[in-house]
Amino acid sequence: MHAGRSTAAAVPDALLRPAYWLVSGLEWPADQEIAEAAVALAPGLIPRDAISYDAHQILGCADLYAGNQRSQVIFVSDLTWMFADAGTSWPALGVDWEAVLEELRDGPFPAMFLTISQRAHLLICIPASHMQPPTGADSPHDERELVRQTITLQLTVDWPPYMQSVVEGGGVRILG
Repeated sequence: MHAGRSTAAAVPDALLRPAYWLVSGLEWPADQEIAEAAVALAPGLIPRDAISYDAHQILGCADLYAGNQRSQVIFVSDLTWMFADAGTSWPALGVDWEAVLEELRDGPFPAMFLTISQRAHLLICIPASHMQPPTGADSPHDERELVRQTITLQLTVDWPPYMQSVVEGGGVRILG
């Protein structure tokens, strides 16, 4: 490394600005209005040979789904809704999605926990096809997209310094 060159320049852009994030909800703590109850992962940073077959299936599905969307944030429930709309499900495909979410959340992969409201949690976790708007409220789709945009903005701001600290702390090795 040359004198005066910042460490940030040595971190590949793919680590700092992934193509997309996969977001899933965590268990909601009782009696809380806001909580750290969602997690964002960057599937492009997860080596496929380091995960189970089921996790590989979900991330592969997420990659395909993200390739057809304009969003940088994909909810796991988006994938669930897509399968339901096609008349199938994770269990029908032989995929234990709950075990996969635990594997990805607890694995040695970069992940950012998100503090969200209880309503945002519902919008993240429940497939869009199952949502009913409260009386006088915006459509669940509009609300869901607002949550997605808010999370995208927050991850766009918070992910690069987070990954920079992971690299500087030795949590990721840059090869080459």
